[in-house]
Amino acid sequence: MEMEPRAELWRRPDFRHLIAALGISHLGAKIAREALPLTAVLALGAGPLAMSSITIANTLPTILLALHAGALLDRIRRRPMMIWSDLLRCLVLLSVPMAALLDLLSITQLCLVAFLVSAATLAFDIADQAYLPGLVGRGHILKANAAKEATDASTEIVGPPLGGLLVQVIGAPLTILVNALSYLLSAVFLLRIGVRETAPAIATRPDFRREIGDGLRVMWRDSVLRPLLYARFIRTFFGAMLAPFYVLYLVRDLGVSPLVLGVIVATGGAASLIGAAAVPRLATRLPVGPGLILAFAAKTMGLACVPLAGVMLGVSPLLVVPLLILQQCLADGSTGYFAVLERTLRQQRVAPELLGRAGATTRLVNDAPVPFAALLAGVVAERYGIDPVLWIAIAGYALAPVVAFFSAVRRLRSI
Repeated sequence: MEMEPRAELWRRPDFRHLIAALGISHLGAKIAREALPLTAVLALGAGPLAMSSITIANTLPTILLALHAGALLDRIRRRPMMIWSDLLRCLVLLSVPMAALLDLLSITQLCLVAFLVSAATLAFDIADQAYLPGLVGRGHILKANAAKEATDASTEIVGPPLGGLLVQVIGAPLTILVNALSYLLSAVFLLRIGVRETAPAIATRPDFRREIGDGLRVMWRDSVLRPLLYARFIRTFFGAMLAPFYVLYLVRDLGVSPLVLGVIVATGGAASLIGAAAVPRLATRLPVGPGLILAFAAKTMGLACVPLAGVMLGVSPLLVVPLLILQQCLADGSTGYFAVLERTLRQQRVAPELLGRAGATTRLVNDAPVPFAALLAGVVAERYGIDPVLWIAIAGYALAPVVAFFSAVRRLRSI
């Protein structure tokens, strides 16, 4: 694959505008990530049922709309959809501080906001992944994806602490206003991209059933993308069994203070940034397939450090925090690495006219198992405690590198 010097890619104004748009919107989303649930809790006194309703509303768009969104986005220009998605997210989020100011805020409105923002984000993300190859050229996708992932990791380091400060100073509803404005700025930068996107040459009437089938088949028939999709499902399902208990386990069971928890999470953001930034260099030195398998295994080992810290609590308490930092470094650093490679492989191996549907299929596999896995984990934890759930999740997660190893991924040498 022809590799362009990274500096040359950054000299392209259109690429800088895209990265600026993504960076600003990601930062706004990270700042306000907890603001919507905190608005429900602090402003409306929401209970468990109401909080569950918001979570379900946030998950439903992927389950209901992802495949149809992918088929639609392969019929239209992607950048206008990204702009409209940003503007919709801005307007919908603006309704929260306005309703709070007028004392009209309700759980029903927050559920509707969560659903609409999630649906617009789904459309934006699918369109973005399909749009990138045409903007930078297929020979430069790897470095472009690495830049995007590094930008996202940077916002993970800065956003949550800033968001926590803003919630304390100005309140959760006004923190959501910051997120709304970030989407407006993102739309402005996307509008500044000068390269005119060519409309897909599709003369037939829409047949969503056939077109969705085409997107599923292109992933299923590819000897590399198919096992990677299996591995993604495994990672998503078993990762979703562990995720709901992470903060609870660290704070309640391991006695980690909120300040130390913030430091631990920040190390993960830094590790993700390093992992993403290292991809272009490592991809020329380490075979891509074995690199992916090693990254999946590294994340599994990282996740195992969480219950292992619980074991060490009664043996050597001084090792608890170092193990948790190691967990963040291994898990998030490997994620930054394999996320870039997986996305690049899909964008390189799938025809441009199918990229929307391929991205939608991946998004569905990535998000749909989450509520079911979290529900199963909750039931098991209620009966047997959190520790068994964590070990079950890690044992299941360990199947991801195994599936990739016994497939064509093992023999993949380059993108």
